[in-house]
Amino acid sequence: MDKVAHTPEPWKYVEILGACFVYAGQREVLSYRHSPDAENRANARLIAAAPELLAALQAEEEWRAREEDGALDPGWDYETMVVAKRRAAIAKATGSAA
Repeated sequence: MDKVAHTPEPWKYVEILGACFVYAGQREVLSYRHSPDAENRANARLIAAAPELLAALQAEEEWRAREEDGALDPGWDYETMVVAKRRAAIAKATGSAA
């Protein structure tokens, strides 16, 4: 897979004193400082999950390509290699429990 040029993960969603932020390490990626509404908070959670969502999609693509080529390792488990990443990314993006 191609290496992406976004700020290194993990990104996190944080609410502080009525504002919400997305951080990548100590770097602020996004902020809604003035009374963010539910839509702003949902947008920030989705943005915070972007690296994990991308990684889940890339894992799926890699799995499918290896499957087509007959190059799957017998020790690999689709649930662990792909599905768990996808579920965790969705939970982070929606703010629900994984």
